[in-house]
Amino acid sequence: METAVVLIVAAGSIPVAGELAKRRGRSFKTWAWIGAIIGPLAVPLLFLLPPIARPSGPGGERPPRVR
Repeated sequence: METAVVLIVAAGSIPVAGELAKRRGRSFKTWAWIGAIIGPLAVPLLFLLPPIARPSGPGGERPPRVR
């Protein structure tokens, strides 16, 4: 029974890590694999890493922040 729970949690961390990585500007595919390898430890690891700031406006500049 415990083995099934561990496997379900480990398998569930794959899409969670991928989606969280995508929201933080990182590669979905890479972090999904990392989630498959190290399991739920990938999620706190993503929170320890800073988000990647990608220029998304025309000409490479960032859009203005709305406050």
